Amino acid sequence: MLHDFPIIVADESVDWRIVKSLKEHGYSVYSILEEQSGISDDEVIAIAIEKGGFIITEDKDFGDVLVYSKEGLLDVGSMLLRIFDQPIQARIRLVIDALRYHSEDMKNCFSVLTAKKLRIRKYGL
Repeated sequence: MLHDFPIIVADESVDWRIVKSLKEHGYSVYSILEEQSGISDDEVIAIAIEKGGFIITEDKDFGDVLVYSKEGLLDVGSMLLRIFDQPIQARIRLVIDALRYHSEDMKNCFSVLTAKKLRIRKYGL
């Protein structure tokens, strides 16, 4: 892995072109779509916890599970992508730039990436 960043656990909702680009940019990515398609959100979270990973998802309901979990996912960072209205190349650039410039801030936090901004929120706040 080229980057000092945890393995990215890409939920199956994440566009495969984003996953491919992350890999091309040197990130270690565990793709749920490729490895264990169809598993539950709780199982994705368990994989991220086991691997010490960082979850990326485009599923808003998944974000609710992460934010409102009673177990507190303090060891697992996550980013919800809300950039559907952008062309794929712009979406890829937004994700890569968010990780490149804000990776330390996003670890162990819940983040939401839109075309206009990145919101980072500590769990439990």
